[in-house]
Amino acid sequence: MDNFGLKELTREESINTNGGILGSIIIGLCILNSNRSINSNIMNGLLNYFLMHTSFIKLNSKCLASLLFVLLCSISTLANNSTKLKTTDDVIISLPDSLKPTSSLTREENFKIRSTFILVDKPARLHTMRQFSQNYLGTYLLVANSAYETFKFLPATYFVLGVSTILGMPLTHEEGHRSILTYKNIGSISRPYFNSKGAAYVQGVTDNSLIELRDNDLPNYIRLHTAGLESDYMLAHKIESYMVFSPHNQKLLYIEYLMRKLSLLQYYLTGLFKYDFDLVEETDELKRDIVGHDVYGAVKHIHRPNEEFIRYNQYVDLTKEEKSMIKRIGWRSLFNLASPFLFFKNGFSISQNVKYNLSLGYTMSPFGDFIDQYIWLSIKEQNFMLYFRQHQNKENWFPAAGVGIYDLPLGKRFRTDANIHVWNQPKGLSFTETIGFWGGAFDISLRYLITPNFGERLKRISFDIGILAKTKGFMPEEMEMDKSIGGRFGMSLYY
Repeated sequence: MDNFGLKELTREESINTNGGILGSIIIGLCILNSNRSINSNIMNGLLNYFLMHTSFIKLNSKCLASLLFVLLCSISTLANNSTKLKTTDDVIISLPDSLKPTSSLTREENFKIRSTFILVDKPARLHTMRQFSQNYLGTYLLVANSAYETFKFLPATYFVLGVSTILGMPLTHEEGHRSILTYKNIGSISRPYFNSKGAAYVQGVTDNSLIELRDNDLPNYIRLHTAGLESDYMLAHKIESYMVFSPHNQKLLYIEYLMRKLSLLQYYLTGLFKYDFDLVEETDELKRDIVGHDVYGAVKHIHRPNEEFIRYNQYVDLTKEEKSMIKRIGWRSLFNLASPFLFFKNGFSISQNVKYNLSLGYTMSPFGDFIDQYIWLSIKEQNFMLYFRQHQNKENWFPAAGVGIYDLPLGKRFRTDANIHVWNQPKGLSFTETIGFWGGAFDISLRYLITPNFGERLKRISFDIGILAKTKGFMPEEMEMDKSIGGRFGMSLYY
């Protein structure tokens, strides 16, 4: 029991298990493989074993063994697409195409979609911001692709995706906030769907817990306000990468992408219109939202961290200097509209083998805000991304940059992503500091592909591991702002 937490809330929080993540994967698999026979799947799996002469890999983890069993029982093969084999007795045997011996994975076997799920992240608590956002996006792609393949009629598909987006957006936004509390061992409850006041809450936290966080760890307290927007921003960025590297995703993800962009503008532009909401702090502190208005609260506390503690800050209560920053945030948020993806443009061609795309972005940070410039490159089907970032605290600018390579083949069964980040940030992650420090991070992930073709829709699965090592500094979606090294484990579905 941490000093920050409440016993009742920690107990309720502990109900969350990795079963929720596995459940979403299994539900998605059932959607993908609906109207198929489980018995047929088992038989086809056994036939694959004998015909392919593959070796059985023993897994010590009961969790992975159970998951593989579910996968093998829920995945089917095409009975209609068959290959005819002729024996020496002139007897013709028809076998499904998926049973044809295919011993290797070639570079040309590019599937339309890859849904990735993170089962364990660092810290190993449910959920980190990166973990929840990635698992939501992986599930969304499963549902979206199933809707697209089932309905064909685009308006019906868009309706399904629109409902998913409306329900999913407050869920991921509020979990972004809650991830900071989970990281700091503070119990909380997410109420992501709008209450009678038209607001989504994270609640169940005492004033004393929030005051202690503010007084002892101001960067994380400011990030508590901006984490929902950080989550929205990084989900939009993930979607951009998905659409560049797999154009088929444009059809599935455009509505989600558009809504994420509009959600960012909705928050950031309110200050330009001097908008105030009607929320009044509830009498019971455990029923209050943790921060109130995300932007107003962050700006007020970053300027006046020692003022009397108030959760629900109004525009009229801000000082002239704070209102000036609110305007800065509002105007800069328009950078989020500088994106060809919003206009259905996945990329541009320099030549037959070289394609690229560009995008700008903006959101807040624990010590101010930052502007991004992203460049994606595809050179002979090898994917790269480069970005430049400009942080600003109260008055000073601090540069950052990064480069990554994606889906790099390492032999027949391995794929890797590798990213390098370099940054300059203010000492102490302070809003007022004029002197910066240099830092950086290295992030690598490796995917091991199970190569047999599992069926008509689901083509491959992979088991994924990743390692991120970083110095002190803020990275979007990364929970640790101190020096750290940590790993993650998950899986991907290819279809």
